[in-house]
Amino acid sequence: MNALRIGWSTPWNARSAIADFAGEVAHVLAARGHEVTILRSEAREAAALPPRPGPFPVFHMDELDDEALHTRFDVVVAHVGNHHPFHDAQVRRLPGNHMVGVFHDLFLAHLAAEYFHDIGDPLGPSRLARELYGEEGMPEGQPFWTDLEEMVRRRPMLEWLATHCIGAVAHSSHYAERLRACCPGPVAVIPLAFVAPNMPPAPPQGEGRLTVAVIGHANANKRVDQVIMAIGSSVILRGRCRLRVIGQAPDEERTRLEGIAAALGVEPPEFTGWVDDDELRRQLRDVHVIACLRNPVLEGASASVVTAMASGRPTLVTDHGCYAEIPADAVLPCRPEAEALDAMRHLERLVADPAEIEALGERARMVALTRHAPTAYADALIPFLQRIVADRPRQDAAERIASTLAGFGLPPEDPARQRAATLLKGMGLAPGK
Repeated sequence: MNALRIGWSTPWNARSAIADFAGEVAHVLAARGHEVTILRSEAREAAALPPRPGPFPVFHMDELDDEALHTRFDVVVAHVGNHHPFHDAQVRRLPGNHMVGVFHDLFLAHLAAEYFHDIGDPLGPSRLARELYGEEGMPEGQPFWTDLEEMVRRRPMLEWLATHCIGAVAHSSHYAERLRACCPGPVAVIPLAFVAPNMPPAPPQGEGRLTVAVIGHANANKRVDQVIMAIGSSVILRGRCRLRVIGQAPDEERTRLEGIAAALGVEPPEFTGWVDDDELRRQLRDVHVIACLRNPVLEGASASVVTAMASGRPTLVTDHGCYAEIPADAVLPCRPEAEALDAMRHLERLVADPAEIEALGERARMVALTRHAPTAYADALIPFLQRIVADRPRQDAAERIASTLAGFGLPPEDPARQRAATLLKGMGLAPGK
């Protein structure tokens, strides 16, 4: 097949991890002869952030109307995440525009809530959740926001946007079946690509002292409290381990974590606030281990865990979701119901055997360089997109026929429409996979 003209819809600023990913993969696509145009998806203040450097033409998505999206590109790929300021344009433009969705997050409830708040419809999230999941997923009278684990299980809101895509990409298998159940086109599972160059090597462990870091926004889901409890519960670790949180921490979460540390008699965590890539590298120079615990799992995959592995450091992960799919000998798995206990045992082992830090870190680094390489991602993505583009004439014909049938005023459940759908399927023209 000829080279593709790809509309690459993504946040395109220095603060977005999705933009980092999108930029690396876009360079590989361009190197292989495909024409890539960046379609920025941010809203308002985020749209005003300086664009990332790169050789690609850059437009805001709203600069091109629907007809332009259809005629200028063979395929538009929308990189969808859960942060509304970075993805507002995709929410508005996905319906009716035949895009392939790359779903970086399983959980899109924040995106939905902020979108409806932005358009002045505070009841919209609950109404939409009830339409998608019925009474079981969104019981009458229950507020939209409830226990996070329950929301992930019952109403992650992934289906909201995936139903509008002609194909979808998941970054691990733990949410692929949800996509297959709702996306009318094919679904591929491709491990996240991420590059973390020029990371400082792990330092030697001096006199048994161990520095543990957590990377990223320190919300309760990052399970920083489990690391503190692991340290505070061990006589071996209590005087030897310190914890550094490299990223933003809300005041209430910072206060909570400091309180846990004080109650356990351990050194309080160090909080750096948001850092850029250069400062991240500086902060990691004396770090031996990185903790990437998550419970529940909201994301499709984690740039933080790839960064941790690429840095050549042992990495603590919660053993479920996308983290359970990482080769087991490359990370330190912790059971979701026993994260503090398992983290304590792993850290005690690393204190007792410093050579294991180097060996485990090297295994992690090799996984990051191979499984999560942009070239590996492009190897899987390109034939997937070519398959979708080759099928577009059939899909377009099927949609026109379906629209004609709907114009007769027959409801979807009418037997005549069902018979027509069966006939079209036999002709290879039925919408779907």
